[in-house]
Amino acid sequence: MIQTLASNTGSSTGRPSSSLHRLFTMGSFISAEIAISFALGQSRFLKLMMSIRVTAALLALCISVIGDDRSSGWWSVQPVQEPPVPTVTGEDAAWCRNPLDHFVVQSLRAHELGPSPMADPQALCRRLFYDLTGLPPSPEQVDAFVMAAQRDFDAAYAALVEALLESPAYGERWARHWLDIAHYADTHGFERDRRRDNAWPYRDYVIRALNDDKPYDQFLCEQIAGDVLSPGDPDCLVATGFLAAGPWDLVGHEETKSPVQRRAARTLDLDDMATQVMTSTVAITVNCARCHDHKLDPISQKEYYQLVSVFAGLKRKDRPIVHSGKDGIENASMIFGIVADSDPPIVHLLDRGDPESPLEEVSPAAPSWIKSPAPEIGSSRMPEGERRVALANWITHRDNPLTRRVIANRLWHWHFGQGLVATPSDFGNGGSLPSHPQLLDFLATKLLEEKWSLKAMHRLIVTSATYRQTSQASEDALAIDSGNRLLWRMSPRRLAAEEVRDAVLAVSGKLNREMFGPGYRDFDYQEEYAPVYRYRTADTPELWRRSIYRFVVRSTPHGFMNALDCPDPAVMTPKRLTTTTAAQTLALFNNDFMLRQSAYFAERLQSVSTNFDEQITLGFKLAFARPPETSETVAAHDLIQSSGLATFCRALFNANEFVYLD
Repeated sequence: MIQTLASNTGSSTGRPSSSLHRLFTMGSFISAEIAISFALGQSRFLKLMMSIRVTAALLALCISVIGDDRSSGWWSVQPVQEPPVPTVTGEDAAWCRNPLDHFVVQSLRAHELGPSPMADPQALCRRLFYDLTGLPPSPEQVDAFVMAAQRDFDAAYAALVEALLESPAYGERWARHWLDIAHYADTHGFERDRRRDNAWPYRDYVIRALNDDKPYDQFLCEQIAGDVLSPGDPDCLVATGFLAAGPWDLVGHEETKSPVQRRAARTLDLDDMATQVMTSTVAITVNCARCHDHKLDPISQKEYYQLVSVFAGLKRKDRPIVHSGKDGIENASMIFGIVADSDPPIVHLLDRGDPESPLEEVSPAAPSWIKSPAPEIGSSRMPEGERRVALANWITHRDNPLTRRVIANRLWHWHFGQGLVATPSDFGNGGSLPSHPQLLDFLATKLLEEKWSLKAMHRLIVTSATYRQTSQASEDALAIDSGNRLLWRMSPRRLAAEEVRDAVLAVSGKLNREMFGPGYRDFDYQEEYAPVYRYRTADTPELWRRSIYRFVVRSTPHGFMNALDCPDPAVMTPKRLTTTTAAQTLALFNNDFMLRQSAYFAERLQSVSTNFDEQITLGFKLAFARPPETSETVAAHDLIQSSGLATFCRALFNANEFVYLD
């Protein structure tokens, strides 16, 4: 209806008229309001106009706080400044648990909304376990928390948070997020897609670094230039596997006899390195300037090739490593990573990105859009290692306005399902504005105060009243803010593919908790020009490890995981898709893995009790972290009698409550 009105009231150029603009910003275009009111009815019309006004108010707030200059004045490149914590009173003050809540509730009240009540203890326990470890709580863990919460809720909640942050499963869970950004996999990709048997030490490095709470600035520096910063530390050499984690064209680099094809492959290789470093750390889409100046951000094509020259001396290949004695690495004699040429080749700006059309010579530099720290890195004669060290220092400099904002936003996104900035790898003009700009800067400031500790940021976020809210919806709130950008409740979240698989194994009692080392291979491998990977059902203990240890094949997606929206490892995935398809239902109900795990789940229940009611109660507690209601017990009892215990277990695995987190 609005589009129709726009076409009728716009100018001959097809642009909306100023009156229609006022409709969206102020709701003052009376004739349009009347037309929409007749079309929708008064009640729905009023809700629509409230939603439009909230959106306009959010945009006006962002512009007033961060400015709308799309070059040097763009919000994300301004210095991070710690905002004052808003003052709240009355029931809002009683609701708040830490400073984050003050920013949230202030925004809610400005839009005539209020926060939701706290979720019940069982739901909070399940939420924390999945968010921080990616695994479901056991019935004993839920009962212990509920009992402790009855005595002192805040103390019990804080103790559970600390226990989960110290769990080895924490690193396994949160490493998956980082590996999505790094588009990590265990094969090269492209047409040959050969196995990359020595890639796994980098995956283990990420897990260990997160479990050890390695400061985030050090974490980044080691992945960009660890081999130069600490040449005697095998861990730092393994860390640079980050630069080699993406796809690699075996034919273009080694097998072709065509120098043109080799140069083209090399160009794509360097583009992958530069793009991965910049999008993951500072959320700048530098790759959009490979063939021409960036269309949206003030990044020139020359600046793109200046960034590329930082990595010009690197090539990807297997290389030996000295044992470090640390878990996961002592079994590695080779790693797939980078090999550096101390005298890197000269890089030229390429006309339209064509390696056959070199133009002027460029020297290493960071984008000048960010004014502080200074973008200069060095000359074209600068040694290879010094280039990467300089870029790593530029990225992690305390004055860089992007790095801390970007990781703070990623943490928020991974906890709440959407970031304060909805485009976590694009903080440029093509990205979205922050919904809570002052809250984002508060988080960025806090990260520096906490010496770049990610665990400290997790602690701050999950202990907030905002995080503890129920996911129950309100029709009035939905009418104003259907996307929950204002955070008036906790948005329900569907478990990721790895979480679903790991939860199934945990509930059936078959999860193998062995950590580190080469990934498990749930496929039969056939050597061909283009290797063949034929998946088989994971039905042995070595294949029941957590999904983080899966041997990931780029060219042949795993059918079960792919149905559940497991991302394509050929591309960087800052934000996973969440779809609802018939294929997911069929996979969860009929996949051979699910059928066998349902049988194992039934065996687990039978080993505890032969009483149907006790089996039903335990099944619900294992799958949903709660006991069944009376009506559920009756229905489950009838199902077991008619179809067997395994069918009951299969039904639990296929319930929305199993795959969704409230």
